Amino acid sequence: MRRLTVHLAAALALALTAVAAQAQVSSQQSQINAASRLGQSASRDMEDKGKSVAPKANDKAYNAALKNLPDKQYDPWRGVR
Repeated sequence: MRRLTVHLAAALALALTAVAAQAQVSSQQSQINAASRLGQSASRDMEDKGKSVAPKANDKAYNAALKNLPDKQYDPWRGVR
């Protein structure tokens, strides 16, 4: 009788652990699904807006910054030699 009680208690503890783990997986999965839906809607919005003819202000600033970079490569060891 005592062995049966011990086995039942172990089975109950194992079942409760499995239920708790399942609850954690489902909440994490719902968060992952929500994040992927958010990314999909953002990419659809960018596709709809992305076909403009004039360059944006950010593109102009990026190109201006590229023109300001020096032509020669940076040498981090210049002071050592």
